[in-house]
Amino acid sequence: MIKMKTKKKKLGQFFTEPMVAEFMVNLVMDVTTKSLLDPAVGKGIFTQIANEQNPSLSISACELDSEMIDCFKKSNLYNYNLFEEDYLTCHFKTCFDAIICNPPYNKFHDIPNKDRLIADFKNRYNIALSGYSNICVFFLVKSINELKKNGKCVYIIPYEFMNTGYGVIIKKYLLDSNMLKTIIKFDNSLSLFNEAITTSCIIVLENKNHDDVEFVNISDVEELKSESFKSKKIYSYYELNPKEKWLQYFDFTKDKTRYYHTVKVSTFGKVSRGIATGANNFFAINRNIINERNLSPSVCLPCLTKSSDVTDIVFTKNSFKNLEEKDKKVFLFDGEKATTESDFAYIKYGEEINVDKAYLTSHRNPWYAIEDKKPAPILICVFNRNKIKIIRNESNIKNLTTFHGFHLSIPNDEFANILFCYLLTPVAQELLYQSRREYGDGLTKFEPNDLTKADMLDLRIIKNPDRERILSIYKQIKTLNSEVRIDELDSIFRKYMNLPQ
Repeated sequence: MIKMKTKKKKLGQFFTEPMVAEFMVNLVMDVTTKSLLDPAVGKGIFTQIANEQNPSLSISACELDSEMIDCFKKSNLYNYNLFEEDYLTCHFKTCFDAIICNPPYNKFHDIPNKDRLIADFKNRYNIALSGYSNICVFFLVKSINELKKNGKCVYIIPYEFMNTGYGVIIKKYLLDSNMLKTIIKFDNSLSLFNEAITTSCIIVLENKNHDDVEFVNISDVEELKSESFKSKKIYSYYELNPKEKWLQYFDFTKDKTRYYHTVKVSTFGKVSRGIATGANNFFAINRNIINERNLSPSVCLPCLTKSSDVTDIVFTKNSFKNLEEKDKKVFLFDGEKATTESDFAYIKYGEEINVDKAYLTSHRNPWYAIEDKKPAPILICVFNRNKIKIIRNESNIKNLTTFHGFHLSIPNDEFANILFCYLLTPVAQELLYQSRREYGDGLTKFEPNDLTKADMLDLRIIKNPDRERILSIYKQIKTLNSEVRIDELDSIFRKYMNLPQ
């Protein structure tokens, strides 16, 4: 059966750690605070701490989940105003001195009535949010508009918006409001929420004009206790460009590296995602399934389905054969090419287990069709830790979304080999890494469009003696199928970028 999301994940619920919650409450509470709103109250950790600090505080809260509502009512005995409805459609008669929130973290495809919500926000708040926006962004925009003069607002949200396309709009909105005071970024190796692989930052807003923004890095949550931050830097508003990736502003290195002779990755091609099946458990098959189901060769499309299966950095036809012999799932079922009774029986089996009712398959006609994507000569792993996994695809087979494909505008094997050697080097990965999106537990993700827009060395300027040396090293890499002589390659490419070798 197709796995369904747990209720917690479906609603984007991840609960705040007490130490973080107390720190956030302290940021919004002072002697002038008379009213407080929690737009996604959950169990009520923020309101409990705020009430302990000021029992006369007027507390309002919103909560949509009936289970959370029951839990909140049972564990919170002080006076409060609870709105049992969706905050995004809830209308208040007044603004608040303080707003504090850990909003839901649903991705854009899990937001109900998304188009209507976008139109409503355009009308009410004059912001044209992208359809790719995380739901927490909607919460933040609404709260900005419900804050009293000199009021304070603190949110804890994923910091992915600082490096994404959809984030440009919200970053501009924050700057235009002049309310943005501080962004406290937690290192992505820190896991603040159980069951969630996500990044975290605390955004501090104050409804009065600010001239600058403090950017803070936190690598140890114990820093919250002392509120003495070791790594921070202040930028004036005019230094902050909403179109740039804001993670760079958390790099407080005094001397920024200047890379010479760079061009955009798009100069040499385009990075695009792999095939999305919508139900890999059904479509990804191995030799054992093929034999058991008696599937015809016409429906068995060679394909790399899992990054962990690929250990050869130069992936050849022999590499594929080795995986097939290990009974790895290196084929896709291509139902449109079904010819035999057994092929059609497998399609029927998919319908019996409701594969045709999954999100992507239900939007395809026929549901068992496979996206028509060409094989890419170079594959880039989507999720990485410490180092970006690069594969030279000499086998010329297709891949699922575990890899992005680098499709070259120069369809030349020699150039592909030089490009592959470049992408293996630390200097190339330094540049690509600037386009990363960070997740929790040290995980980084790369989106195709971000990679296509990334900077890289202009490989056209490499002189023939160096080209020949690079190609010679590539032959060694292919023979040993390991990253031999990476230091030498790095030295060659750094020379053309005027960098220390």
